[in-house]
Formats: sequence, C-alpha cells, structure tokens
Amino acid sequence: MSQVPLHIAAEFPARTLEEWRRLVDKDLKGKPFTVLQSSLEGGLALQPLYAQADPAAPQPPGVAPYVRGTQPLGHTEGGWLLCQEYSEPDVTRAAEALRTDLERGTQGVWLCLGAAHGIPVKDEATLARLLAHVPLDRTPVHLEPDSAPLATASLLLAVADKAGVKPSGSLGIDPLGILARTGALAGGVAAVLAEAAPLVTSRAKSAPELRVLLVSTRAYADAGATSVHELAWAMATGVEYLRGMERAGVAVDVAARSVQFALSVGGQFFPEIAKLRAARLLWAKVVAASGGSPEAQAMRLHARTAIGTKTQRDPWVNILRATAESFAAVVAGADSVSTSPFDEPLGTPDEGARRLARNTQLILRDESSLNRVADPAGGSYYLEQLTSELARAAWTELQRIESLGGLEKALAQGDIAKVLTETRTAREKAVRSRKQPIVGVSEFPFLGEAPVRREARARSTVASSEGLKPTRIAEPFESLRDASDRYVAAHGQRPTAFLASLGTVAEHTARSTWVVNALAAGGIESKEQHGFADPTAVVTAFAGSGATLAVISGPDAMYPEWVPALTAALKAKGARTVAVAGRPGEHEAAFKAAGVDLFIFAGADLFALLNSLHAQLGVA
Repeated sequence: MSQVPLHIAAEFPARTLEEWRRLVDKDLKGKPFTVLQSSLEGGLALQPLYAQADPAAPQPPGVAPYVRGTQPLGHTEGGWLLCQEYSEPDVTRAAEALRTDLERGTQGVWLCLGAAHGIPVKDEATLARLLAHVPLDRTPVHLEPDSAPLATASLLLAVADKAGVKPSGSLGIDPLGILARTGALAGGVAAVLAEAAPLVTSRAKSAPELRVLLVSTRAYADAGATSVHELAWAMATGVEYLRGMERAGVAVDVAARSVQFALSVGGQFFPEIAKLRAARLLWAKVVAASGGSPEAQAMRLHARTAIGTKTQRDPWVNILRATAESFAAVVAGADSVSTSPFDEPLGTPDEGARRLARNTQLILRDESSLNRVADPAGGSYYLEQLTSELARAAWTELQRIESLGGLEKALAQGDIAKVLTETRTAREKAVRSRKQPIVGVSEFPFLGEAPVRREARARSTVASSEGLKPTRIAEPFESLRDASDRYVAAHGQRPTAFLASLGTVAEHTARSTWVVNALAAGGIESKEQHGFADPTAVVTAFAGSGATLAVISGPDAMYPEWVPALTAALKAKGARTVAVAGRPGEHEAAFKAAGVDLFIFAGADLFALLNSLHAQLGVA
C-alpha cells in the first residue's frame, strides 16, 4: 500500500457558490430557487447549502460575546447541571420526589411555586419541609413563583440561613414573567425591582452563586411564541431589569451578574440550537450597550424542554421529543437542562415518568458523552449563519418593543397577546393541514392505544383569564379524539367509515393507507374493503357494514368512470355522506353533481374535514 498521503482537496479545482448556483438554476428548469428553501417561523428561511461567509474564525468558547459558551472548556470538566422541575401540588409528595431524584442523579431543582399551578408554599415552615431532603450547600435551588416573588425569595433565604449555608441557584424574582403568566402583579414591575435592588447588591458579595433576578420565557413559549419572539422578549425583559437596577443605583456589572435566564427548547433541532447560541450573543450585546464589562456579559442559561410540543395522545412519543430537545439544549451549551416527563400533558408527572426524564440526561452525558466536546456546534456554517440570522431578527423585534415603551407596556397594550394570536393561527393552519405533522396524533394515530396507567391526580395547566394562555400544537386533533372517546362511551363503538378501495392492491394501497390514517386522526375507524372490481360488490359490502359514511379510494384513472355511479348507488343504500380520497381536479364539478360531499387529500384542512364528518356522524 502506498504511503503517499492522499490530499483529496488538491485533486479537484475549487468551486464557488456562484458556480453551484448556476448549476442549480439550470437543473430547476425555470422554477424559482425558493423551492429549495424551507421556511421557519419568524420570517427566516433555511437554505439548501451554507458556505463560509466570513473568513475570520469564530471566537472560541469562553470569550465575549459568548456565542460558543461562557466557559473556555465548555462542559468537558463536569457536564451541564442536570436539573428537574417540580410543580407537584402536594408538598409531602413533592419533598419525597426531590429526595428520590437527588439520590438518583438529579443535581439541581427548579421549583414552580403557586397555589394554582405549582407547589403551594405559603410560609417558611412549608418551604423547609419541602427542602428537608435537599442538601442546600451543594444543590442549586431555583424558584419560579407565580406571585409575591420577594416574599418567596425571603423564605428560601431564611431556610438557608437557618441551615447555615450559602444557597446557590436563583431566587426567581421575575415580575414581568409573572405579569405575562397571570395578568397581574401586586405593586407593579418598578416597585418589585426597587425592592429587589438591595438584595441584588447584598447577595453579590454574600452568595455570588445565587442569582436574584429571573428572565423566564415560559409564559411566551407555552403560549406559542416563535424562537424570534422568545429571544426578543427575553432580551426586552432583561433590558427592563437592568434599567430598574440602574434606577436603584446598582452597577450594571452587578445587575447583569444577578440575572438567571430560562428558555424553552422546542422541536426544531438545529434552529433551537441556534436560538440558545443567539441568546448568549444578544445578552452580551445588551450588557455591552449598557456599559457592562466582558465578564458581566456572560449569560447564565437554563433550558427546559417545551410543553407545547408534547401530546396527550400516544404520550410515549414525548420521550423521543424530550430527548431531541434535551440533546439540542446540551449541544447549544446550556448551563442547566430540565427534561419534562413524558406524562406532563396528562397532569402531575409520576415517579416513573420523572425517572425516564432524569435518565434521558444521564444517558446523554454518561453514555453518549455529549460533555466531552466544547461547543460541538461551533464552526458549522449552517449553525453559525442561522445563529446570526436569529439574533438579527430578534434584535429587530426588540427594537419594536422598545419603540412601544418596553415589554411591560407591550403586555398592557395587548401587543404581545396579538402577536401570539397571529403566530398560533399560522401554526394551527400548518398543523390542521398536516404540513406540520404530529406523530401519534395527526400522523400514524393508534385508535387502540391503552391509556397510560397513572394515579388520577390531573393538574390544570391553563393560565388565568388575564394571562397569556398556554397551548399545545396537538390540541385541535386531540379534541376530535376526545369526542370520539365520548362517542364510544355512549354507543359502544367508534364512529366508522366504510372504505371502498378500488382496483388491485397495488393500485389502491398507498392512497387507502393514507386515508385510513387521516380518518383515524379524528377518531374515525375505517372498515376496510379491498380490491373491488365492480360497483355492485361495493354496494353490497357497504349495505352490510352498518356505516353511514363511505369513502371511495383508488387510482385517479378509475374515478371518472366509477365515482358518479358508485356515489349514487351508495346513497341509495343509506350513505348519508360520500367522500372521495384524492384531489378531484377537473372532475370536481361532475363529482359534486353526482352527490360527492367532500374530498380528502394531502394539503387540505384535515381538521375541518374531520370536524365536518363528526357533525355528519353525530359525534358531539
């Protein structure tokens, strides 16, 4: 074997992006280049190819503006902090959950506090009981209350003082976050920040590892914010907190180092990595513009897996969703990560679900060794450019919020709610047409799935009528499945459709399989019939099925001859509704004249079609 080194790059002439583009345009044969781009929410687009835009090497990790992380070695020396979030309404159960999880790998705890949607902690004794098994000297404790943030913070400080330890974590004073979630804040944002200022100053010296202020995007992410909006509104919150501290005489370096950020990570893997990287870049720019030092520009970032991407139906798929989201958070360099249990949409998570969530991160760290590389995303032309584009788009939105007078005024004026409504409307359109598919719900639903066995202790996740409303993308189709379940309880069987598959198995299988899954997304069970060769056999089989809905499915070539006569025959035999699978094209008018009620095809508003079928089948 030759020992001469092979230099592949030298064997081929260098090509430019312009040359590649000319070849692509030739292959597109007149189609626009945009057909190769993928749209992202927030007005961004993913390109089919990324090249090095800037010959200068990116800054290494640990150097401002900290795009590649705040630590020079990343998480290679110990890994990220494995954090669990808790909202258990029973304090005794919550304390036991903390003990169990900390004994089995959890390193930090994030406590969602409040009587409505969190742990009800009203006094020091209750908090002491909650934290009875938590070693405060080595376990970061993060608070996220839904009211009275200063009072809640004082409870943790009192418990730590009695234990004789300096607490670490964050006190969770996030007045704008509370205002967004609940629609109310006693005293107002300015007053809360003014009262928090002495705490920021004192804890900077006495407990430097304890962050006083919190910037949580939970309210916005849960209500359907895009990545651009989540970034911009997080920065707008941080800006208002820096201003509040400045008014109280707190130096910008001290104020910036007192802020803990908490962002959600959704289902788009690479864009979510870019989002967290962009968050560090943006915060560094904000602090620098405020006169902060490079050291103060470093962001402390907690990442949580999003609730909006999770489903009640086929919830086991949530394990995969949470794994991918946790993976993205780690690759992006989050300082701490919390993985939501797969049964979170069903109510308060149980011990088994928490164990799976905890072990997801343990596997990512200890078996997949994701902590062995500092900033694995660094240097990727795709991710570097996407990070920059997200940051620029978020900065533009931040400027818009500033022009309104800041985030508090934007909330009060209804601007944030209006933007979220527009975002949800566009996203719901994509979900309803299955342009944005949901595995186990709108794609590959399983009508025979057994419910997850868990203790019946469901907890409401709906915000107050005044706050931003949480939403999950699966809710429209899940509402259809819920209606189907109620139909089963009342009638002993699911709403059914007779599926008339025309032609040979090879001719109809692809379309028939598709329509069976489409109907199942609405909880409608298909009584499949295969390979009809003449209309008489179809009508005979339908008459014996007991169904009132018939769906004709087969190759397009058979439709002009079969559909008109078959539709009439089916309706004569009692079919109240006849649907045709596929786009009707030029035959639409003729088919409707023959009695076809609707057409089911890819790209249509499937939710609306299924909702219409529910009404015709008597499904409430």
